[in-house]
Amino acid sequence: MLVCAACGAGEHANATTTSCNGSPALCSRPLNDVIFPGTHNSFAASTEPGWYFANQTYPIARQLEDGIRAFLIDIHYGVYDPATGRVRTDLTAEGSDQNKVAQQLPPSALRVADRVAGGIGLGRLKGKPQPYLCHTLCELGAEPLGRELGGLATFLREHRDQVVVVIVEDYVPPSTIEQAFATAQLTKYATTLKRGVPLPTLGELIKSGHRLVVFAEEKGGSPAWYMPAFSFIQDTPLGAVHPGQLSCARYRGDEDSPMLLLNHWIPPFPPSPTVNAQIGRAAFLRARILRCTSERHTSGAIVAVDFYQRTAVVKIAQEFNSR
Repeated sequence: MLVCAACGAGEHANATTTSCNGSPALCSRPLNDVIFPGTHNSFAASTEPGWYFANQTYPIARQLEDGIRAFLIDIHYGVYDPATGRVRTDLTAEGSDQNKVAQQLPPSALRVADRVAGGIGLGRLKGKPQPYLCHTLCELGAEPLGRELGGLATFLREHRDQVVVVIVEDYVPPSTIEQAFATAQLTKYATTLKRGVPLPTLGELIKSGHRLVVFAEEKGGSPAWYMPAFSFIQDTPLGAVHPGQLSCARYRGDEDSPMLLLNHWIPPFPPSPTVNAQIGRAAFLRARILRCTSERHTSGAIVAVDFYQRTAVVKIAQEFNSR
C-alpha cells in the first residue's frame, strides 16, 4: 500500500492510496508500461468560443474528467487585438513569417485567418506578447496558457492518485514555459526523469508528489523537469491521410527511447470527426496498439487521438492497463 506522503509542496494526503490512475495494478508499473489515453491539439475545442478547425470537442478540464491523461499542446506568442477581438500570432517573436506559415497550413485555413485578423502578419501588433495555446496561427483559435495550466493544477490538487503527461510543441523559450508553470503552481508537481535508468512507477511518482511529466519537442532540458521529449520518447509518423498509412515505424526519438507515442489521427487538416471516429473504434485501436507495441518492443504507449469522445481510447487504455 502506497502513501501519498508528498502530493506537492505543503500538501499531504490524509489517507493511503491503493489506486494509481484508476487501477491498483498500475501502482507497480513504470511509465513505459502504461497506456496513457491522450489527445492531439488538446486545447483546440469546438465548444470553446473562437475556434476554427478544432481537433477536439471539449476543453482540457473536461478531458481530464473523462479520463484523458496525456496532452499534446502547442504554445505560441500572441497579442490580443481589440479591433478584431482575436489573438494575433506574434510571428516576429517566434522568428517566423507569412511564408513559413503558408507552408504549414492549407489555403482554406489561411483565408479564414486573413479574414478574421485583417491579414496575417500585416500591421504592427500593439501590446505585450503573451503565451497562448494555438495551432500554428492564434488567429484560428487561442486559449490563454495560464488559464489552461490553472485547470490542470486544480485537477492535480484534487486528484492525488493521478499521473498526467504533457508534451509541448514549443514555439516560445523555456523561460516563458517555466514562468507560466510556476505561476500556475505546477512546478511542485513536475518530475525529472533520468535517461539510462529504469523509469519510475506510477506509485513512486504519486508517493513523491511529482505526478506531472512534462516534455518539450524542441527546447527541453532547462529547467530539469522540462525534459527533451525525444530523449525519452519515440513516436510514429505524422501525416497519414487514410487508415492504411497509420504506420508503426519510428519517426522521431531513438531506438532505445523508453516511451512510445502513437500519433493516431487522420487527416492532418482539416480535422474530421467522422474519420477519426472510424479509426478510434475499439477493434481498430486495439489492433494498432498491439501491433505497434510489439514492433517497438514496449508494453505501454501514449495514444493521442482527435475527437477523443468519439473514440474508444479511454476504454481501450483501461482494458490494456487492467491486464
